[in-house]
Amino acid sequence: MDYWQYSMDKKALLVGSSFSAAPLFFVLKKRGIHVSVCGNQESDPCHQYADASFYIDYSNRDELLHLVETENFDYIVPSCNDYAYMSCAWVAQRLGFPGYDRYDVATILHTKNEFRMLTEQHSLPAPKSRRQEAGQAIEAGLLHFPLLVKPVDSFSGRGVVKVLSGSDLTSAVQAALQSSRSNEVVLEEFVEGSLHSHSAFICKNEVVLDFFVDEYCTVYPYQVNCSNHPSFLPETTRINVRESITRLVRILGMADGLLHTQFIANGDKFWIIECMRRCPGDLYSSLVELSTGVGYVDLYVRPFLGETIPADVQLGESRYFGRHTISTSQSLVNYTFSYNIPDASVRVVPLKSSGERLGIAPFDKLAILFAEYSSRSTMLEATPQLTDFITIRSLEETYLEPVPPLST
Repeated sequence: MDYWQYSMDKKALLVGSSFSAAPLFFVLKKRGIHVSVCGNQESDPCHQYADASFYIDYSNRDELLHLVETENFDYIVPSCNDYAYMSCAWVAQRLGFPGYDRYDVATILHTKNEFRMLTEQHSLPAPKSRRQEAGQAIEAGLLHFPLLVKPVDSFSGRGVVKVLSGSDLTSAVQAALQSSRSNEVVLEEFVEGSLHSHSAFICKNEVVLDFFVDEYCTVYPYQVNCSNHPSFLPETTRINVRESITRLVRILGMADGLLHTQFIANGDKFWIIECMRRCPGDLYSSLVELSTGVGYVDLYVRPFLGETIPADVQLGESRYFGRHTISTSQSLVNYTFSYNIPDASVRVVPLKSSGERLGIAPFDKLAILFAEYSSRSTMLEATPQLTDFITIRSLEETYLEPVPPLST
């Protein structure tokens, strides 16, 4: 397409200013659009390039509505977190912006207990679950242990607790409630299998293009930090997932655009864990783009600009790529890190400098690493072990270690 089809008198607001939002920002700028950015961290990268910046808390939807009405934007584009998408969907429904689901549909997809109620009502493949509110008598009902206790409105696995028996349920619910803004959790049967994601681009209630990615959680149990494309999933599983996602799209009457899903597969069975309409973060889009050459971010922003999702994107043979979000289970002051990944060409995107504090996962990350492997077998073997190929050195261990004697 001709990126310069717009003129600078068209104004877009990118809702989110973080590093993960940067690919979206530059795709918008390639179109020649005047791009404003909102987000309350003045040091965030997108503010450094924005045509205009607004330092607001966009999770406050009334504040976002006031900004959009005042500035007369032509488009609003959500970045890579649930708060951005939900606030944008609420504003879009009131002001008529393109690309968004109705707010009630967005709420179902982005709230764990609402989504579980939908999957049960329509017999979609998902773990059995029940809702638990603060102050309500805590019991598992007919659910079978082990269970996962999840805040209904959290992301990146924050606040998720695995429970093996009823004796631990009360403490798990109380812990999960600490990560819930709405004071609600969902109890969900734990299912065994391999974790995957499915990025589907929807046009007129059909999946016109999709990507399957294998995912692993190797530092924090419920936060993905390693992934690879292409996936090892068999075609029969892919077909079945597409059919279920298409049925979900039609049940809810979703708008055209990205529907990103995490699911667990085991043999010929699979269970949908969660769905979202926002762009996944931690440069997930770059993993797909490096592997396939397809403009994932361009496809994501199209509906929010009133553009269509093309039904004729040509896919060639994928290259073998892994992605690793470097993090740690112990807080430290970063000095440096190194890697030794077999049979791979590596590129690194640093997120912190030497001397900066690195918090624990899932709340912080040091860098994002991409590895291109020479073969599919190497990719599938190395990706789940990427954490083991990384060495992080803290400032204190670097300078408190005994200094080796000088050679003579």
